[in-house]
Amino acid sequence: MSDKLTNKTITSTKDSVPAPLSPLDSANRLHHIDSLRGFALFGIFLVNMLAFQYGTFGYEYIYPNLNSTDQASHNIIEFLFQGSFYPIFSILFGFGATLMWQRAGQEDRPFYLVFLRRLVLLAMMGTAHLYLIWDGDILLTYAITGFIFVLFLKCKPKTLLIWAITLVFLNTAPGLLPTDDASTNEASTILSSIAEQEQVVLTDGSYLDTVEFRLTSDPFEEVEFGFLISIINAVTLFIQTLWLFIVGAIIAKKRWLHDLKEHKQTLVLLMASGLSVGIILKGVMVYTPTTQLDYIGYIFGGPVLGIGYIAAFSLLFIKYSTSIVFDSFRYVGRMALTNYISQSIVMTTLFYGYGFGLLGELGTTLGIVLVVAIFILQMILSKWWLIHYRFGPIEWLWRNGTYMKRHKIRKK
Repeated sequence: MSDKLTNKTITSTKDSVPAPLSPLDSANRLHHIDSLRGFALFGIFLVNMLAFQYGTFGYEYIYPNLNSTDQASHNIIEFLFQGSFYPIFSILFGFGATLMWQRAGQEDRPFYLVFLRRLVLLAMMGTAHLYLIWDGDILLTYAITGFIFVLFLKCKPKTLLIWAITLVFLNTAPGLLPTDDASTNEASTILSSIAEQEQVVLTDGSYLDTVEFRLTSDPFEEVEFGFLISIINAVTLFIQTLWLFIVGAIIAKKRWLHDLKEHKQTLVLLMASGLSVGIILKGVMVYTPTTQLDYIGYIFGGPVLGIGYIAAFSLLFIKYSTSIVFDSFRYVGRMALTNYISQSIVMTTLFYGYGFGLLGELGTTLGIVLVVAIFILQMILSKWWLIHYRFGPIEWLWRNGTYMKRHKIRKK
């Protein structure tokens, strides 16, 4: 298929108006992609558990106070999950957007206005999620990055690869620079103070107190050049998200995840290289105290390991596609947005003071058990819902706004 998408001029003749783009029905979906998305959501949930239970600032300082069992559980999360599963989700976002663009070109239907509406709605949901539910949101970042990513959709895979490599270098370059220990210690002290304030609000504050803290707290306010540092952090996140979207576009255009058996050799190569390099870099991140290596391990090693997970999951899917595990992941993945936001609602209600007030009470090991239990429940509820309905509830609202049309949600 050509990389170029021709947008034909819409004339006043009714017959010449292209039919609007519409969502795929379940029969035309790549079901292993849904399963992979569900798998990614589980890993994200497991990592987010630390921030839910200890605060988005506070979880960085919990390790010395954990018992040996919880420290071991914490290391497992850091080593195998932290920084590796949201990249899978990001790659799949770029993959899905590219498929949507390709389908619009094949069917000679408008794409850009539809996709931009989709991003605006995602930004609105992300903003609401960020300030009203939980401040660990990633949806707003996806939406903002998506406005830039759309400029890359016409590029050929080779061009995309060059862009991805360039952005990876820009992303990891700060980790190669020497650090100022005095500035690092100052920032750590201030962030620790913010974490203590957060603990008080999340433990004793009302819901409105929690929202106010999200709106007003600035961890870099008292740090020298704090505004510049906050801008650099934001740009770093957006650059990483963008190159992950671009990796997803490369995979979509090369069709490596369309026919898994046909591209088995490629997947084996990606699995071997991704797992080996990723595990080494993540191991360095977890088990060495060097700031630079910690940064590179998270920014680059985490996504590389994530790519290894994508390939390994896909190879396992070839053999076990009909298993209950992959099937259950698929149902969760088909309504990932609903499940993602539901996780935030449930966990903040359990841990925050305006709910059950379990902040910091369970520990990481029991936290893992809780995540597994809730996720299994989501698997069951997602399957039940999708037996009776075509879309998840939030997915349905998102589609209605994206396509400016009310879609039937109930199955006949």
